[in-house]
Amino acid sequence: MTLDEIAAQLPAVLHDAGLRTLTIDYTSRRITFGLDICVGDPDANTEAEREAYRPVRLTISGLLWCVIECPESATNAGEGLWIDAGSLDSLKQRPNVPGVADGAFAWWIFVHQWNGFIYVAGRTASIE
Repeated sequence: MTLDEIAAQLPAVLHDAGLRTLTIDYTSRRITFGLDICVGDPDANTEAEREAYRPVRLTISGLLWCVIECPESATNAGEGLWIDAGSLDSLKQRPNVPGVADGAFAWWIFVHQWNGFIYVAGRTASIE
C-alpha cells in the first residue's frame, strides 16, 4: 500500500495531525511516525465528536530518503507538533530533493511550529 492509498482512507488525511515521534531505522530502511490523527466527524453535534483524535503509527518501508529541514526555532512540542502533509506532487514549487523511481512515493510534512518541512520517499506504507 502507498501513502496516497492510506491517506485516501483517512477522514482528514494527515491535515492537522499531531506528530509525537519520528524514528528512522536506516538498516531496515524504515521510518515510523507516531501520530495523533483527526477521526472526528465535522457534522457531529458536539465539539468533542468533531475534534476527536486517535493515536496511530504510520510506517514507511523501503525508505529511499528522508530530508528534514532545520527548524526556524526550537519550540516546546507540548502535546506534539502540529503538521499537515501531502504528496510531493501537490506542491506548487518542487523542493530540492531527490527524485523517486517508479512504484515509489514522495510526501511532504509541514511542521507548523518549525515553519519547516520533512520530506520522505518510500515504497510501501502501513498504518496501525
